Formats: sequence, C-alpha cells, structure tokens
Amino acid sequence: MTEQALDDHLTRYLGHGTREIDVDGVEIWRHERPEYVSFATHGLSSQPITAVYPQELVCSVEHGQDGAALYLVETTLKIVQENHRGVVNNQVIRNDRPLLADTDITGVLVGGHPYLDDFDVIFGADRKVLVELMTLIPLTSDEVARSTTTTTDGVTALLDYLESTSPPLLDVTRTSAT
Repeated sequence: MTEQALDDHLTRYLGHGTREIDVDGVEIWRHERPEYVSFATHGLSSQPITAVYPQELVCSVEHGQDGAALYLVETTLKIVQENHRGVVNNQVIRNDRPLLADTDITGVLVGGHPYLDDFDVIFGADRKVLVELMTLIPLTSDEVARSTTTTTDGVTALLDYLESTSPPLLDVTRTSAT
C-alpha cells in the first residue's frame, strides 16, 4: 500500500492532518473535522505485526479532548508493537483504573468508526484489502463491565447497550450510566 493512498483516505474522512509524534517508526497524526478531531497512526500497516490485514489505529474525540485521543492511540500502538500482534474488531481492552485523568474511561472498544460509513477499509484497485482502520472507542467503567457479563456474550451485550442508549462516544468526559 502506498502512503499516499492512506493519506488521501484519512484526509477524505477525517479532515486535514498534521504530524504530531513518532513512536518507534510509526507516525501519529492529528486530523480535524468540524464535528471532532481524530488521531491516527501512519505507518503501522508496514510494520511486521500479526494481523488479518495490515492495520492503522484511529481515535476520534470531541474538540478540546486531543490529549485523550493521542494517549489512547499511542498507548495501544505501544501494546501492538510490544506484542507484535494487531488488535481485532470487537476487542475490548480493559484497565482496572481510569486511563485518562479525571474521567471514567477505563477501556477501549476496537471496532468500526461509529460515525463514518465506508471508512474502515482501504481497498486497492482489485478490491483487495490494503489496510484496515481500527477505531479505538473510549469506554466508561460501566460500559467495560457490560462487556464482561457472563450471562450472554459480553461484547454483544455491550454493543446492544451502546446501540440502544446512544451515548456520546466521542466525549471522554461522559460518566457511566447506573
């Protein structure tokens, strides 16, 4: 895959981007749209990691919450690089304490971008998957707890809950429902 194809796709969907930092050979860029900001890796897809398809990480948050999205992308990237293993759709990455200071965000759900259609995969001319975009959706402690329920499939229960309640997924300051 060409870097230009990735850059074009991310700019088309996430808005203009600027390079923020480099983490062991993978750049993290900040992209901005009127509705939200996103941080995305540029270069993870060319790293030697085990994954179904080459992948990049993305996290979108409300304006003014840039540090949260950068932290979640950077931290997940380091986990991927350390383990040489990518993330998978519907994976919940949990923590026993808040990941972000002064918030109830204790985990992330890896999945499709909640507000962008046709964003999650970049195809080549032959419809071959070039890269999969793995969106990190911040989760509150209550949402993380729903993913660990033993009575039903935990992630399915979480997805059903998110679908029925429509919480503001881009707001890292949201609180857990009780």
